[in-house]
Amino acid sequence: MKRFHKWYEAEVRKIAGLPPKQRITYIWGYYKLWITGILSAVILISWGIHHYVTTNADNWFFACFANTHADLGDGSEFWMDYVNYAGYDLSEKNLIFDDQCYCDPTGNTAGNVYYQKLITYMESGMLDVLVMEKDRLQAIGASGRLMDLEEQMHTIYEQYEDRLVYCKPLEESYGKEYIPVGIDLSDTILTGENSPYTEGAALGISALAPHPDQAEIFLKYLFSQSETDL
Repeated sequence: MKRFHKWYEAEVRKIAGLPPKQRITYIWGYYKLWITGILSAVILISWGIHHYVTTNADNWFFACFANTHADLGDGSEFWMDYVNYAGYDLSEKNLIFDDQCYCDPTGNTAGNVYYQKLITYMESGMLDVLVMEKDRLQAIGASGRLMDLEEQMHTIYEQYEDRLVYCKPLEESYGKEYIPVGIDLSDTILTGENSPYTEGAALGISALAPHPDQAEIFLKYLFSQSETDL
C-alpha cells in the first residue's frame, strides 16, 4: 500500500507539472487501457442493472447475433416470428435477441466494449447461442467458451454432422486436436444474398448456456425458413 501511495503521489506531481495539452497526451498514452477498462465496466454494470430491473427473472432463450446491421433484435419481425414458432409465453419469461455486438475475436480485442459485453454474457451463464462469421466463431471456440458438440450436444452433433465447424483449442491439454463448436448456417434465413450475413455465418452454443435444449429448436427454425421469410 505504501508503494502505491508513493507511485500515486509521484504521478500526481508529474502530471501537475505538465502543460494542459501535455497532461491529456500523457494520461491517455500511459493509462488508456485502464480508462477503457473502467468505462467498459461502467457500461456493462449499467447494462446489467437495467436488464435486471426491466426484464423478468428468467429467459426462454438468449441469442446474440454479432457483426450484423440487420434488425434481428428484440421486437423485430425476426424475433416475433420466432416467438410464434417456439410458442413462448412472454408474460412468463423473456426471449432476448441481441444484435448490437461488433467485434473480431481473431484480432486485437483490447478496449472493445462489445467484445467485453459478449464475454460477460458467456462467462456469466446468460447466453445460450452465438451467431457470427465462421472464423470468428472458431476463435471464440478455441478459447473454450463454446460447447464441444460431440461431447455435450450429441443430438445436434449427429443431426448436423455435415455442417460442423471445428476449431483447434488453445489449451493443448484438452485432449483433442480439433473440436466441433459450431453449425454452418449456409442456406438458412440468416445467410445468402441480401441476408444479415452475406459472407456466411455459424452458430455456437455457449459453454455455460442455461437453456442448451432451446438451441435445437432454434436450429430447426433457421433451417425451416427461406431467405424471403426474413
